[in-house]
Amino acid sequence: MKIAITGHSAGIGQALAAVYAERGHEIVGLSRRNGFNIRVVPKVANAIQDCDMFVSNAQAGYAQTELLFEMVKRWHDTRKEIIVISTVMTQHPISYLPGLEEYRVQKVALEEAVRQLRSKNGPKITLVRPGYVATQEGQTVPPAADPKNWASVLVHTLEMARANKLDIQDISLGPLYES
Repeated sequence: MKIAITGHSAGIGQALAAVYAERGHEIVGLSRRNGFNIRVVPKVANAIQDCDMFVSNAQAGYAQTELLFEMVKRWHDTRKEIIVISTVMTQHPISYLPGLEEYRVQKVALEEAVRQLRSKNGPKITLVRPGYVATQEGQTVPPAADPKNWASVLVHTLEMARANKLDIQDISLGPLYES
């Protein structure tokens, strides 16, 4: 399978690219580092067009949502797959982390777009809400989840569901907090 992943050069995107590549998939990595800023929607969408799956991971303002709308429009009447990476922060009424209020609102808009777009005849869309994953310098494992382990569990879960003809619409996946 040919899989496009935005934000593939760091964090969750990098971990997902590694796991999918290890499983024999062809990866089309799209990040600012290789000239694919998701704010330039037509250029990024053109690179994704011929893929079988799109992992919408990179986030910059509302560009992730705009790119999702574009890919659903381009992939109408297909059963291609889109994995949308959001955040567990959307499950709380307000941002519990100072300085991330805009980020939370942007992800809430993304999730609303997913709900609206699922009603269209087009690609299968799975919404993934990562919990605390060590994607930034200084985050320790534990308490944050290791990105590669997190990605392995996610990919395994999605592949097992697909193999057993089960549908996962939404999944929240983060570290187990033990008291």
